[in-house]
Amino acid sequence: MRTTIESIEAGKILPPDQLARLGLGPGRLLRVVLETVDAEDAEISVTEMNAQGGGFAYLADEPDLYSDADLVERNADFGK
Repeated sequence: MRTTIESIEAGKILPPDQLARLGLGPGRLLRVVLETVDAEDAEISVTEMNAQGGGFAYLADEPDLYSDADLVERNADFGK
């Protein structure tokens, strides 16, 4: 499997000694191509693909529709 990461800071993926060896500053933006070489790890689940793709990332900023208080209120008569 092959994945490309666009515009990631070098300091987030490489330790300082490797950055210096490559002549890169930690804030330098890179395009990184990741390719799996182990056939067993080549398969990725749909859930992982969705998480990596970021298509649902906007939901993290959305307010929750229900809270724990709603659950307690709705089931107040449960077990009586």
